[in-house]
Amino acid sequence: MITAPLPLDEDVRLRALRQLDILDTDPEEAFDRISRLAAFAFDMPIVLISLVDEDRQWFKSHHGLAACETPRSVSFCAHAVLSKRMLVVEDALDDERFLDNPLVTGAPNIRFYAGSPLRLADGQVVGTLCLIDAKPRTFDAAQGAMLADFAHLVERELELRRQLNRSRAAHERDRRSLAISEARFRTVFQQTPIGKAVVDLDGRFLDVNQKFSAIIGYEESELRRRTFASVTHPADIAADLAQVAELLAGRQATYAMEKRYLRPDGQAVWVNLAVSLVRDVSGAPLHFIAAVQDITSRKKSEEALRNYHVELEARVRERTAELRRSRDALQTITDNVPALIAVVDRDLCYQFNNETFKRVFGAEPAALRGRSLGETLRPEVFQQLQPLFARALAGERVTCDEVRYRADADRVWSATYIPAKREGKVTGFYVMAHDVTEQRRTEQRLREGALIDPLTGLANRRALHEALCELRASGEPLALFFMDMDGFKSINDRFGHDVGDALLKEVARRLVATVRAGDVVCRLGGDEFVVASRGVSDARTGERIAAAICREVSKAFVVAGRVIETSASVGVVLTGAAGAAGVVDATHAVLSAEVENKACADDPLCLADAAMYEAKRAGRNTWRLAPNPEVMAALDA
Repeated sequence: MITAPLPLDEDVRLRALRQLDILDTDPEEAFDRISRLAAFAFDMPIVLISLVDEDRQWFKSHHGLAACETPRSVSFCAHAVLSKRMLVVEDALDDERFLDNPLVTGAPNIRFYAGSPLRLADGQVVGTLCLIDAKPRTFDAAQGAMLADFAHLVERELELRRQLNRSRAAHERDRRSLAISEARFRTVFQQTPIGKAVVDLDGRFLDVNQKFSAIIGYEESELRRRTFASVTHPADIAADLAQVAELLAGRQATYAMEKRYLRPDGQAVWVNLAVSLVRDVSGAPLHFIAAVQDITSRKKSEEALRNYHVELEARVRERTAELRRSRDALQTITDNVPALIAVVDRDLCYQFNNETFKRVFGAEPAALRGRSLGETLRPEVFQQLQPLFARALAGERVTCDEVRYRADADRVWSATYIPAKREGKVTGFYVMAHDVTEQRRTEQRLREGALIDPLTGLANRRALHEALCELRASGEPLALFFMDMDGFKSINDRFGHDVGDALLKEVARRLVATVRAGDVVCRLGGDEFVVASRGVSDARTGERIAAAICREVSKAFVVAGRVIETSASVGVVLTGAAGAAGVVDATHAVLSAEVENKACADDPLCLADAAMYEAKRAGRNTWRLAPNPEVMAALDA
């Protein structure tokens, strides 16, 4: 007996077979009907629809035979799968490959065999439709053609099954994605420590979270019966409505302002309000998303600080007038104020310094008196502040909010310069500087949190939107690469979300290392990434970058001690690039249906998404180049 060797493309063939999701399934009438008809047409006692797995041949239909499977090593069908052609054995005892085969020497005592390969749409042979008899038979060309026709019927059923599996998988994937997206939004909306509200175009509250209700003191049910104007301080309504009008006119995407809401008891509460307008795919406004932070305490602190400044300025002026009599008293007062306080004359020399100068500059206050600011300040700081000194000496009160006195420290100061007058003439100015480092850090954290993906550290969707607006406004050629990982869900299911998250971080690292230093690398969410490359002006360069992305992602990853293999499908769009027009005829027909469904023929990101799905359909681990939006618009016209 001669066992058929494995085909060269065995891994691909087995993957295609398993994608049918048919092995070990219950009998189906569609397949059994074909077996019965073939048995009748050929007057054959045994007809099998045999699918050749890794170690066995399994029978989806077995007319005239009780067994459901046999070992692949003794399979006649394995020889047909190897050759990918019809196999006819008129007498097994005359064929050295089979004369001592257990299926010949024992039940079912095969003497005659004819098997037609079952070939899928991608060319992979997954099994055979075979005829078996316990006695030798002749088999002419006409019978072979008819057997091939019956095999085509089986192939059609297999292809219909594969398409149905794909449709079911896509539907389930979309259903799960939608459910996850909705759950994520609801969780973020409700549990965020920031007040959130959804407001319709007429200003009515559609939805609010508990934090929003707590800030302005109304129950959620009551707010849904009100408009934002009805709970806004009358003095702030006009400014708020003016910003809303700018959003609706499309002149800005978001706005932020400080305003006051009125609680049910009439008490005003200060908030920091950030509003975005949500539009549908056609650009029509849908509703507003508002984020609210209670800044009442900060406002009170600012008012107190302003009062403190006013009081301090008055005290400084008063004490300066008494300086000749009470310098020691003045020194004691200012030394206990957590700020830099100094008096500078018209020659820019210190006349007075408080104790805080010792902590910041490392010099005794008394040692600084008489020394010029140019000697004590770093050259770049002196150059930065010199114009403000001149304005203060001209009688203007000025402030610089970004002063860094020491190069070896990261402290930031807000310095105010107040003209000092005597008998109507400016004799110098007072210096009052407050450490605002923590305030700046808090503001920076808030800005970064809105633009950075917390998992990978890449730019997020909002940051990408801002970058694309800037890049497109510049008029330069631009290439977008929309990348989706192949099989990421199965990795999550098999190894868990912690491994999946670690893999996403590694993918992000490779993307940053692969593209150019100035390119924008963004994670949209899930396993979707986008790269925006400025100055890419021809299709060849775009394809080279896409190939590099596919190549790097397809290399094995070592994550949490496991070797994980994956790949990526990439869609590429070039905007404002003449090189992209050359591929329009080849890709326009393929992408038109996808683009029409998405209603985004003029949106480069949407076109890149559609091209990525075309890469998926082409077999994954590849890329597809879409025509640029201007050419698509011209062809559609």
